[in-house]
Amino acid sequence: MNDVREVSAHDPWWKASRASLRQGRSLALAFARRDLQLRYTQTRLGWLWAVVQPVALIAALTVVLGRVFGLPPDGLRQFGLNLAVALPGWIWFQFTVSQGAQSLIANQALVSKSAFPRSALANAKALVGFVDYAVGSSVVLLGLVLAGAAQTSALVRVPLAAAYTAMAALGWAYLLAAVSVRRRDVLAVLPMLLQILFFVSPVALPSANFEPKGWGLLYWFNPAVAMADAYRWAWLGWDVWQPAHALSFASGGLSFAAGILALRWRARRLNEFLG
Repeated sequence: MNDVREVSAHDPWWKASRASLRQGRSLALAFARRDLQLRYTQTRLGWLWAVVQPVALIAALTVVLGRVFGLPPDGLRQFGLNLAVALPGWIWFQFTVSQGAQSLIANQALVSKSAFPRSALANAKALVGFVDYAVGSSVVLLGLVLAGAAQTSALVRVPLAAAYTAMAALGWAYLLAAVSVRRRDVLAVLPMLLQILFFVSPVALPSANFEPKGWGLLYWFNPAVAMADAYRWAWLGWDVWQPAHALSFASGGLSFAAGILALRWRARRLNEFLG
């Protein structure tokens, strides 16, 4: 008679054991390594795509939007700096949210048959995006050195901004992944929503242009507001902070907490919707 072993989750949905956290970390690294190998298979430029994307976007948006606003040379330089330092973080945020949101659906054969921390799939996407972010940030650093705008304090400040970016992006990815298991039309509209979010976030323009009054207060609940301004503070040392930034930082923290709890709760009944 064959032995039958039943595998079940013993952790309560509101917290994870240390063993689960260790397993999730090792799985995220393994999934990220797999995705990176597949991503650059049969490509001629390979890792250069991580350089081409931010440079092309910075150049295009600086020229196009600079002409729209009719900026003088000095204003165009400042606009380019505003955009350059915030864009790699935004690309990482957008990639993590879009790819992490569909991580359960894209791997439903694996998810429905194996017991492992579901957050590892979204975490792997964040790690893949971090590789591009690191390359893009290296390009930004080189550009700031050549422009004479580099600051040594960036070595301490940029990791803080990156940590917040990862937290906010993973929070949205976890939450959308949990929702999309049952409401898959969320994934259909997500690319459009992220494009809209880019234009209502201070990636190109500082948040100082928006006052926290009336309906404008809703603008500050966007975690990308604190993220973009954090990179301007980190890279350029600009004093961009105001009390309303607390709303944006709180939004990022709450989205992370809500997202991971929603994902763990949904994992309890995952097979009902993926079957």
